Amino acid sequence: MRIRYIDAKRLRMLLIAGSKWLVMHEEVLNELNVYPVPDGDTGSNMSMTISSVEKELTKVDEKSSMNEVSEAVEEAILMGARGNSGTILSQIITGFLKGIGDKDRLYAADVVTALESAKEVAYKAVNQPVEGTILTVIRKVAESAREYVKTSDDLVGLLENIKDTAQEAVEQTPEELPKLKEAGVVDAGAKGLFYMLEGFYMLITQADLIEEIEPTEVKNADFSSTIANIDHDPDSIKFQYCTEFIIGSSSFDTDKFKAEILELGDSAVFAQSSKKFKVHVHTNNPGQALELALKNGDLEKVKIENMKLQHENLYVKQPDEEGAKIFVSDKVTLSEKGHIIVADTENLKNEFLKNGADVVILGGQSKNPSVQDILNALEKLDKKIIYIYPNNKNIISTAKLACGKSDKNAVVMETRTMLEGNFYIKDRNDEIEKLMEEEKRNVSIEVTKAVRDTKVDDLEIKQGNYIALINGKIKYAENDLKTLVSNVLDQNITKDTMTITVAEGSEKDEQCKKLIEEKSARLYKTFINGNQENYYYYIYLENKNPNMPEIAILTDSTSDLVPEEVMNLPISIVPLKVEFDGNLYKDIFEISRTQVWEEILKTNTGLKTSQPAPQDFLKAYKRLFEKGYKKILSIHISSKLSGTSQSAQVAKNLLEEKDNIEILDSLTTTSALGHLVTEAAKKSLKRESAQSIVSWVENTRSKARFLIALNDLKFLEKGGRIGKATSYIGSALHLKPIIGVRNGEVIPEKKVIGEMGVMNYIRKTIKQETENQSVYLYVVWAGVARSLDVADKIAKEYEKNPKVTVVNIKLVGPVIGSHVGSGFGIITYPKLS
Repeated sequence: MRIRYIDAKRLRMLLIAGSKWLVMHEEVLNELNVYPVPDGDTGSNMSMTISSVEKELTKVDEKSSMNEVSEAVEEAILMGARGNSGTILSQIITGFLKGIGDKDRLYAADVVTALESAKEVAYKAVNQPVEGTILTVIRKVAESAREYVKTSDDLVGLLENIKDTAQEAVEQTPEELPKLKEAGVVDAGAKGLFYMLEGFYMLITQADLIEEIEPTEVKNADFSSTIANIDHDPDSIKFQYCTEFIIGSSSFDTDKFKAEILELGDSAVFAQSSKKFKVHVHTNNPGQALELALKNGDLEKVKIENMKLQHENLYVKQPDEEGAKIFVSDKVTLSEKGHIIVADTENLKNEFLKNGADVVILGGQSKNPSVQDILNALEKLDKKIIYIYPNNKNIISTAKLACGKSDKNAVVMETRTMLEGNFYIKDRNDEIEKLMEEEKRNVSIEVTKAVRDTKVDDLEIKQGNYIALINGKIKYAENDLKTLVSNVLDQNITKDTMTITVAEGSEKDEQCKKLIEEKSARLYKTFINGNQENYYYYIYLENKNPNMPEIAILTDSTSDLVPEEVMNLPISIVPLKVEFDGNLYKDIFEISRTQVWEEILKTNTGLKTSQPAPQDFLKAYKRLFEKGYKKILSIHISSKLSGTSQSAQVAKNLLEEKDNIEILDSLTTTSALGHLVTEAAKKSLKRESAQSIVSWVENTRSKARFLIALNDLKFLEKGGRIGKATSYIGSALHLKPIIGVRNGEVIPEKKVIGEMGVMNYIRKTIKQETENQSVYLYVVWAGVARSLDVADKIAKEYEKNPKVTVVNIKLVGPVIGSHVGSGFGIITYPKLS
């Protein structure tokens, strides 16, 4: 077969084929993953990353142009990137697409140019490229492809060369990376890239095989669509619990099993692959259904939902004719905080849900919600504390009445304009006190038309005048809309104004929009098609604190810092994600650490975790620049433990302000990272230079002494760091392993007998550390109450020692905890200036 070129249609098919082939080998790649990376398995991360591309491409018309295909893929791969290898894979694909340029057809030489671009972008995404990894494969592939096209322009031959070169490069990875050789495996990320490239070649040579690939997990479209069509009307619910699960086998009498399940309920749907069997059923006895299933194999992805509560708490309740419409976000979180906001149009409702509101009440000007409407909204949320943003002065008292009638712990934030509440929603992860202080500096503008003659203070207003309200008070009136808007912006945009958000009303005025764009040329801008009636514009100006420092510190949630600790410091936190009940939640912000630890201890296993996607960092960096910071120091978990820094690097490269972002590898994690972050932030407040702070971090990060004693060995055994025999012997002898972090890596420190052995070793370590210096002491604990008791005992023992400053006692977060289990320990840092 001879193929001369690749066009948009063929590129789309190649990417889908590569995705299918890689995903089919997900478990093979997971088994190759030998690193103690606490953010998900390589195969799973790469599969989820590439699957986001496949999913997007299935929506793209086969007649789309090369540019349209590229744009769809670039957006999907950035949003869907997960894990270290997944992030690099995303950059390889992004680089390849950038290398295409404006070409509509790719000939062999063009493919080589795109591969070279893929290699360049991938290497730039990593602070310290390591050979023997996925990077090596893409480099060797690009080099070999360049040699190939010197003598041939055959695309099929080129794809075969790419596949063969990738395979050879993968087999060589153990020779280039000693850890792989020790483990007797090849690099998982490199192998994943090979599978994708092999999928390209197989599409050309064995297209039928690619088409016939079935997912290893049941993903039956008919199954999902059938469930979607089942009547879930709460008034017709006879069987209360919607129960789903997968049996890890299909080699049993499925007809008999179906009959048994059908005796327990209705609305049953079944799907089967060669290896698994999936069930959906409505029943009043979910436990009995699970017992029947367990007789036929292990269970996966068990989900039980109370449909009556579901309808009360998770879905839109269509109101009575007199009531306000209430909308609930489909992004359910386990956060302790809830946010209810009022919107006066469908478009703003959608914007508020996108920005993070849990519940939106459609109301506002001329259609204010009642007390009952707000009570109905409060009943949608089961949160420790719920904030209500009325967004209209006429709704504030109603909201307060509703709170008085509700048994929920609800607080009314007295927001008087639509975009004022939006400000709180956008930054909902910050402490509310911090946002209230920031909000005082901001300016909310509403532009409308006077419906009668009046006088406000010294301002004469005639019917038909265009008027502007500033923070709810009428301050401007003009005969001409453009003149009014010009005056308002001239007098309210100051040197401290950083961002402008504009919601355009249903009566559009393009001249005014251009004027607003001109007047706000230096600002960060957001335009929303609010489609509100009566108001031409809602405009919100965010002003920075004139006394704020120039440098912000960005870290991740493995620092074990929480928002209330850093409220008065220039610190922002990007969360890692934790898989809980089949969903990914943002650590700290969408799920509490107590909830996570309860699950870890209950199941006796760690939870899957995932590093932030580049998009998460992109949003964080943009928001910090919007707030007025001129430089960002991004300090993160050791790059040897996680690919978090790499995601940050990818995001940095996408920003115009990238030269004002410095990414630093802490070489550590948990409170050791937290110390570097908080001390760097204090130096920022003292107006120390960025270079001075960077030098301090780089000089200090290796001086930490880090010890954690584990209560048992099963988590290390599960992670492959010790064998089952060692675990059994250790448990029998009551050995307590002590691990540390040195040069960015987890290391075995010591094995001692019993808790007293640990205490003696900690005392010995602190004595050594304080012989010639004073130290900061962080006491950490993980998981169980006994660990907290011991941690408290350690802190009390040293609280009066003149050479020791006990900073705090801190619960280790779920990302690290999922890989080491419960225990306790210490972290010391010299007290340096």
